[in-house]
Amino acid sequence: MSPIDALLVLTETIARVEPRLQGHGIRTAQYAVRLGHAVDLSSTELNDLCLASLLHDIGLLTVPQALLEKEGMLMAEEYALVQSHPRAGAELLEPIPFLRVPALWIAHHHERWDGFGYPYGLRGTVIPLGARILAVADTFDTLISPHWSGQAHDTKSALCLLQLLAGSQLDPDLVDVFARRLPSPAGMSESILRTVAWDGER
Repeated sequence: MSPIDALLVLTETIARVEPRLQGHGIRTAQYAVRLGHAVDLSSTELNDLCLASLLHDIGLLTVPQALLEKEGMLMAEEYALVQSHPRAGAELLEPIPFLRVPALWIAHHHERWDGFGYPYGLRGTVIPLGARILAVADTFDTLISPHWSGQAHDTKSALCLLQLLAGSQLDPDLVDVFARRLPSPAGMSESILRTVAWDGER
């Protein structure tokens, strides 16, 4: 089994814990890697971005299953536990040498451009670029997925909502690039993940 195959199995494990995430890691990686290409990331950075995208929700494995399945509003302490998942995911991956950079980006993918995100409240360009790219891709795929709101937004509506978040939640320049170069969701597959240079020796 190749490293990418092993990571795809891990994404399936995440989806078993939270079924609404089925395919989310792969789709997020598709969008993130294409956005990364558009802003001229290096091959090494694209590799790290692909890994971070595939594994960005791994921290949810540390959240009690009952809490993930709870319907309705969360209590403050429950919400705080869910908010801890980016940091928890980073802590799981950081000891693995070739996942240290992806772990850093995972830790910060829920930070906000305006500084009101979590877990550390970073703002603007202090947030690592890879984490900002991941946030755009993650948010877009969430908007077009029917699993979270019960009804998926179409691409045009999702882009409008994404642009409303530019400058508050998301990096406005990255949202602009994404909107102009959005890949068609038709024909999504794992192939783009396998075109990213694999550098498991780092």
